[in-house]
Amino acid sequence: MRRLATGITILFLAILSFFSTGAIRCYSCRSVNTPDCDSKLELTKVNITIFIVAINESQRCIKHKLSDIYVRGYEDATACKNGDNGCSSTKVADLDITDCCCNTDLCNGVSSIQQQYLLLISVVSMVIVFKNIFTV
Repeated sequence: MRRLATGITILFLAILSFFSTGAIRCYSCRSVNTPDCDSKLELTKVNITIFIVAINESQRCIKHKLSDIYVRGYEDATACKNGDNGCSSTKVADLDITDCCCNTDLCNGVSSIQQQYLLLISVVSMVIVFKNIFTV
């Protein structure tokens, strides 16, 4: 009986975790101040400030790259030249400039392919946990 109560509690908490809180989080750092805020963004090595940004029509997570300088944070959606989830690249003089915008939780960190792997690992882990809890 105790095992069933634990399983129901975990299931309830898992269901609650899927509901949106009405806000997205964006990584915020500058590679000039924080060297690990580069293209790899190794979160285990760096103290990244995470801002909570309200989901509305006016703000998006951003990642700017100016040659070898990276800036992550948030801006108004009007600054997103290539839509809510896209990047635009230009070249000014000898500098390559890339601006990316996105509107999902912590989307300005790792690439979308890495996010998909993390999601897959999370789902598989939950299935294994639930299988072990509900197996008699």
